Amino acid sequence: MSTFRVIAVREMRLALRNRSILITAIIFAVWFPVMSAVGIAAAAGGDAAAVAGGIAAITLPVGVFMGYIFCADAFLREKRDGTIETLLCAPISLRRLWEGKAAGVAVPAYLMTLVSAAVTAATVAGLTGAPVAAEPLLLVHLAIVVPVWIAAAAGLIGAAQLALGMRENQILGFALIFGFIFLVAGLQQAVPGGPGISAATEAVLAAIGAALLALARFIAGKVTKERIVRTIP
Repeated sequence: MSTFRVIAVREMRLALRNRSILITAIIFAVWFPVMSAVGIAAAAGGDAAAVAGGIAAITLPVGVFMGYIFCADAFLREKRDGTIETLLCAPISLRRLWEGKAAGVAVPAYLMTLVSAAVTAATVAGLTGAPVAAEPLLLVHLAIVVPVWIAAAAGLIGAAQLALGMRENQILGFALIFGFIFLVAGLQQAVPGGPGISAATEAVLAAIGAALLALARFIAGKVTKERIVRTIP
């Protein structure tokens, strides 16, 4: 089994065993879609494309926030309890460690986002009767765009949490998560096709998500073990 897989599986298991994180994620995955579904149904009426666009617009910020929820436990936890020092002594590069932890965070975050999308779609379909599941662009959005953005959010936040101290992370974490959400909202409004779902919107979102993921990997590669040790409380 590769080192990357070992680290990723470890993080997934820890995330799924953390009841407080899971409860928070489940509440957000259910409460937020139900609250948003009424607005989506009222705005879209019975138009399936408009409904799909509304669900896509809600799902991406939810996915980014899920990445933040799980990421906070994966990276900061080991700084607080000091176990990060043991990991840094392992014969593995820091970038590989970051890749495994970011992947381990992104998987449960993505699964919870799919739960949220299913709840939203079921609620909106019940209110409007629109065949939401028949929209292929929504499936593309959930299968490609959402996981890329979740990985980018987890990667950027994780790299920052490794490099910065605890106080700086409290400030930067909120700044990054709201920055991601505002960026998503701005792109959905600015790309041709408007806030609804369209091939142009999905292509731009996928490209920018991939660029952000590459940026996160670049930043993680610049962090040194000495820097991390100096930020341990």
